[in-house]
Amino acid sequence: MERSVRDLLGGGLRPNDPRRFLIEAMIGATNADGVIDPRETAVLESQIAQHPLFHGLGANAARTLIDLSNDAIRFAGNALGRAPAIAKGLPARIHRLAAFGMAAEVAVADEHLVDGELTFLEALRIALRIAPREAEQLVVAARSGQLAAYLDDRYLRVKNLIPIASEVFALRALARGMANDEQRFKIRDFFAAIPDLLLSTDELDSELYRAFRRPRAPDAQVFGELARVAQGLPDPVDRYWMVVYTLVAELPATVPSWRVIPFMGVMQAAFQVTDTDMELAVVDALTFPPAMPRPG
Repeated sequence: MERSVRDLLGGGLRPNDPRRFLIEAMIGATNADGVIDPRETAVLESQIAQHPLFHGLGANAARTLIDLSNDAIRFAGNALGRAPAIAKGLPARIHRLAAFGMAAEVAVADEHLVDGELTFLEALRIALRIAPREAEQLVVAARSGQLAAYLDDRYLRVKNLIPIASEVFALRALARGMANDEQRFKIRDFFAAIPDLLLSTDELDSELYRAFRRPRAPDAQVFGELARVAQGLPDPVDRYWMVVYTLVAELPATVPSWRVIPFMGVMQAAFQVTDTDMELAVVDALTFPPAMPRPG
């Protein structure tokens, strides 16, 4: 199946629409230096009118989201103060990359970045948990007019991690003595509720079936199997997000107590994630909707 960022969103305005925070990130970039340049405004308006992520939104709905964003920034005192809220409104990794890229595209519209814009982009990067190198690549793509292509590439990269996520969750089920079809179907529904892990039902069924039916040695240990999976995931950012997804699967009330969740301790060790990053992952996991389906 061909995939691009146009598959992420689309359609009319809906409750807790992530596009509100994409717009707020762009408006924050226009306000960051205290001067609203017409070129920056033109890029913002062009993105909302033409970018595939906003397809189907409609002029009235777009104006509503713009007004909400302006009010939020005004209430916060400045754009900088809204960076954490923007991140909270965009729990999915690919949505966060899009938000930073679009903000960067607005900021570079006048062909240079000043201190206020750099400060805002850095605060946004930190809040969105985007690695410095990836942020630099997003800015380069924005400057060169290649942001859409770069986001499509990132989108495909995130989607290509779904087989690894399937393996992690199959091992989680195995560790809990729940490696059965009922649990597999619950994990499928859980993946479908996370934009980063969403595929068609048939594709998710196939990936999870392979992971659940993978032959394993009779004496295979979960730690060893997870360590093997981690070897195929050298990027620490990818490892971090695997931890986030696994934490999201837990009941929200238990997530802050991750240290007493046996599988999370094994996963932390196998994926070599620091305690500091585990605590950040807790924060990011809790930004996902409490009512979304969880496999238990």
